[in-house]
Amino acid sequence: MEGDIIMRFCVIGAGSGGRAFAAYISSKGHPVSLYNRSFTRISSIKQEGGIEVEGALEGFFHLELVTQNLQMAVKDVDIIMVVIPASAHKALAKKLAPFLSDNQLIVLNPGRTFGSAEFKRIIEKKRKYLSIIVGETQTLLFTARELPKNGVNIIKIKDSVNLSTFPGKHVYDAGDKLMDVFPQFDPTDNYLEVTLNNIGMLLHPAISLLNAGMIDFGKDFKFYREGATSNVCRILEWVEFEVNEIFKKLGLKQFRFYKWAKQAYGVDATSTFEALQKVEAYKDINAPDELITRYFTEDVPTGLVPIISLGAFLNVPTPTIHSIIHLSSILCNVDFRRIGRTLENLKLSEFLINHLKERKMLEEELKGYYTVERILLKPRRFKICSHCETLNLCDNESCWLCSLKDFRELDEEDLKQIKNKKAKALIRT
Repeated sequence: MEGDIIMRFCVIGAGSGGRAFAAYISSKGHPVSLYNRSFTRISSIKQEGGIEVEGALEGFFHLELVTQNLQMAVKDVDIIMVVIPASAHKALAKKLAPFLSDNQLIVLNPGRTFGSAEFKRIIEKKRKYLSIIVGETQTLLFTARELPKNGVNIIKIKDSVNLSTFPGKHVYDAGDKLMDVFPQFDPTDNYLEVTLNNIGMLLHPAISLLNAGMIDFGKDFKFYREGATSNVCRILEWVEFEVNEIFKKLGLKQFRFYKWAKQAYGVDATSTFEALQKVEAYKDINAPDELITRYFTEDVPTGLVPIISLGAFLNVPTPTIHSIIHLSSILCNVDFRRIGRTLENLKLSEFLINHLKERKMLEEELKGYYTVERILLKPRRFKICSHCETLNLCDNESCWLCSLKDFRELDEEDLKQIKNKKAKALIRT
């Protein structure tokens, strides 16, 4: 077993991803319980006592408990890995809340867009004083396919997957707990950077929509290799462009799918089309055998709908994404905009406003200015020039105003004067 500490895990969901997680964790020597709502999917796993794996991981891996009883599944565990469609997160959070204990870590794999924010809000509403961490990954760690009975084929274990928590300040505590088992998880305290880089929403709805006739007819074809033609990928890149316009407003790094493919799969490409053709794990993935799948029912309401909600909040037009949502809603006979995640129903407007304020502060800091609030919050980062009484950063070797090198620490009188300058908002350092 890697590491000296035994962590007890629960995996929720026994589809291809859940089986892959449960087997992988067991391979690291940690006890695992597996929960699934329906018995059909876990009957063979329960009978055999574990999961048979082929592909990137080989062998039989024992599970401590296989159950339909959620309370038993999460009792006394340290980490709960949620591996179910994002469209089911809300219902699970409501069901799970009464059974949780202090200091447990919940990770949504993946969260899709604002997944851990939604999950944590629901739990806080039901258990106000419960101390837990809720995080999410940007995408699923495994490319896997469920096999008959108790089997799973792990096609690929990604090299790197971004991880964050809501709020982001808890991510390093989460990362410390997970690092021995999941060295692939890359923690970042910028929650928006992880939750908005939703790969599923970028690929699945548009490719499904633009191949709807073939899927509905029952045509057998490779979803990415044949369904994502160069012309289809132009639509994907327009979706990416609109998402990046939102990222600009939020001060986030621009997202490029082909760069993500390099990080996750190690492929070199210069376009979405080239990346999709080169990712080995995508090569043999077949198109769905029915039209209405989670590519619509999950990725539209939990991916694209929150993006247009964010666009409206930031006054960024998203016509391509709007059209995909509209046509997907007609195709599935579901009003995805009504049922999807929005800033309003997740009560995230204040969170976004605070992010924008923080971004403004950071921009001003780069110009050599600090807000009064930031100076008063961390006064030890600053010092006063003894010659001209000008505020300086502690890192400054010489005063930015008079160039002399004689400094003193801030005292109470200095802080009082800085506080009185609050109307000025910013102070040069």
